Amino acid sequence: MKKKIYCLLLLLCALLLVACNGGGTEEVMQNADFKMTATITEIGEKIGVNVTEAEYAEGPFFVITGENTAYVDRDGNTIKRTDLHVGDTVEIFYGGQVMMSYPPQIVAARIVVK
Repeated sequence: MKKKIYCLLLLLCALLLVACNGGGTEEVMQNADFKMTATITEIGEKIGVNVTEAEYAEGPFFVITGENTAYVDRDGNTIKRTDLHVGDTVEIFYGGQVMMSYPPQIVAARIVVK
């Protein structure tokens, strides 16, 4: 009986971990319904920004980028991540999910240099 309960608890924990994943990066990239305007403050593994205009956000954020993140200049041309610079004003499109850390973090679907 103890083995059955242990197995059931283990299965429930595994399901909980999968559910907390939030659907993965690809789902976030497809649903980029939210936008913020920000100034880039640092560029590293994550991009540090200071949000200047957004409906639900302000202050410092980290922006997580990946292979599905699109980078666009003000004329609509595709650029590379290496073309971003500290001090650039950017529009960041994301799926609305905010990781509640300090600073908060989002996964960018598209970054447009203004």
